[in-house]
Amino acid sequence: MSELIIMSVPQSNFARSVRMLAAEKGVPCTLQPDAPHSDPVKAISPFGKVPVMKHGDVEIFETSAIARYIEAAFDGPKFFPEDPATAAKVEEWVSLHATQLDKTMIRQYAFAYIFPGTDDGSPNQDVIKGCIDAVKMQLEYIDGAVGDGYLVGDEFTYADMALYPTLAYMRNFPESGAIVKACANLTAYMDKIDARESAHSTKPPKKA
Repeated sequence: MSELIIMSVPQSNFARSVRMLAAEKGVPCTLQPDAPHSDPVKAISPFGKVPVMKHGDVEIFETSAIARYIEAAFDGPKFFPEDPATAAKVEEWVSLHATQLDKTMIRQYAFAYIFPGTDDGSPNQDVIKGCIDAVKMQLEYIDGAVGDGYLVGDEFTYADMALYPTLAYMRNFPESGAIVKACANLTAYMDKIDARESAHSTKPPKKA
């Protein structure tokens, strides 16, 4: 069978989500380190965003589409429920992450530390102060949603894999780390996923 290749920078939260899905299904998956807008990436996605996927002659961009392909193309456990209402809740979380949570937590807040754009390279406090209330609201909302289970009931689904890489980064920064620590449900939830082999095997380099 052809090799499943995910092309992305190793630190990408979106790439980690689909790599976790492959790991959970027992599908060998190679991470090919390619930067956004690099030639190999643009050969698949004209928009240059990562991750992109290759599997034999199949080439796909957009994380949700990649996840759907991995789920359908390979045997193993299923992480997208068949029940319409439950499936819709999974999609709700996947969409919310792509359109709101990632934008606030990663593109605004985390990037204020990683790519601050300040003259001396110090964290961009103006950006941090401007978005930390939204980060807090979002983390507390997730804390309430997971309860003592997962995002969608008591089963581990792709919704959890979609959010987990972003949530894992939130533990690395001062303000968000303190918020996560104060959220008992969220902390227990993340500890539970931390223990999964799929989380361990896809853990990105410490830098970023």
